[in-house]
Amino acid sequence: MDCECAICKEQKPFVMPKEIFDASQNGELVLFCGAGISTENKNVLPFSFYKAIQEELKITDNTLSFSKLMQMYCDLPNGRRKLLKKIKERFEYIHSFPELERAATKFHRELAELYFIKTIITTNWDTYFERCCAATPITTPEDYVFWDENERCVLKIHGSINNLGSIIATEDDYVKCTQSLERGIIGATLKTILARCTVVFIGFSFGDEDFLQIMSYLQAELKEIMPHIYIVTIDEQLNSKLDYKNATYILTDGTYFLHQLKLEMLERGVLENCDTLPIIKDVNSIINSLHNKISHINIHVYPCVIYCLAYQDGIIHAFERFIQLYNTGNYNMPGILSSSVRAYDDIQQKCIDSKNYWDAAYYEGYLNGLILIASCKKHGDSIKEFPYMYLPNAKCILDSYDTFFKELERVTKKEDKYHKYAKSIVDKIKESDIVVHHPPY
Repeated sequence: MDCECAICKEQKPFVMPKEIFDASQNGELVLFCGAGISTENKNVLPFSFYKAIQEELKITDNTLSFSKLMQMYCDLPNGRRKLLKKIKERFEYIHSFPELERAATKFHRELAELYFIKTIITTNWDTYFERCCAATPITTPEDYVFWDENERCVLKIHGSINNLGSIIATEDDYVKCTQSLERGIIGATLKTILARCTVVFIGFSFGDEDFLQIMSYLQAELKEIMPHIYIVTIDEQLNSKLDYKNATYILTDGTYFLHQLKLEMLERGVLENCDTLPIIKDVNSIINSLHNKISHINIHVYPCVIYCLAYQDGIIHAFERFIQLYNTGNYNMPGILSSSVRAYDDIQQKCIDSKNYWDAAYYEGYLNGLILIASCKKHGDSIKEFPYMYLPNAKCILDSYDTFFKELERVTKKEDKYHKYAKSIVDKIKESDIVVHHPPY
């Protein structure tokens, strides 16, 4: 039986247009996002910001536009300041409850892996594209110095909560916004994007003033050259009531739309390593615990322990960088990990050739970390077989702490070239409780 919960019932099956697939593969897909994919989604809070202002003003007229209602609020004494404070408080409230913020950022987190979507346009004020998708915000004309088509950017045409003075909310604001679009670089950029890219509108519904304003502006500016657009919506009325027919309507949930696009791109080999983040986070926790235990071994009694510590530093750095940059989507590019493996393999070999065994141990760990990231989703056994510990002169598999310690005792008595090299490092350290750490370089 199909699930009929509030979330799943909106995940309606649909046929993905071929042009969207092609645009994705060519890096020419652009998303134009409205409030429905963020904090104003009904699955986040039971009341909209519009409703909260309406109730405070004790207004029952539901036909008022969003900007008209906000204008009425701002016309009160200190109204603008109070409105901005209320906007800020709403975001802070959602942020204070991780469950609510997870709901508000579900779309953004799905988008993060889709590295081929570099350009996002939004009327939303929140900073979720910046935080969840590592997008550089373009809010004012001055921000265009950071515009880079090779990196993910979000064009925030109605301002940002991080720049309260830029927020577009009232009738007066909307007039200024239209004038800015007509005369400024933001409007010129919009027209350029529409002329050369495939644009998908997501998170809008019929009567959404943001959407109607943008569509009106674009139709007036582009006239007969207005391109075909795609509109992903759960509003069944939008198709029949919107006065714009050069569009394909996709009736489904926005996050579900992205998820289906991701599955197809995985099938085509355009994406790799998706959904590996929680796996690597778990393994990183294991390696950190083991690293902490091994770090308590006396380096002066057992000098070769520094190889294992450096090796584990390498693994941890590979994992931490993956975790830190996962929201860029860059780790999901085909071949990105294999090219990194080749590069670090060359670095490690140079360390071995120069008899720099400590650095070699570090890069051995970094290499193994990258290999696990690339293989853990495809080959579940790779985690069970992963070498968490390392000694360059080990004669057995180091599959437990006890096994590692016994082997460490053996190599300490042997005093081979690895032992001598490690001893030359630790002899320079007077304190017995110092942990030898390898930095990420």
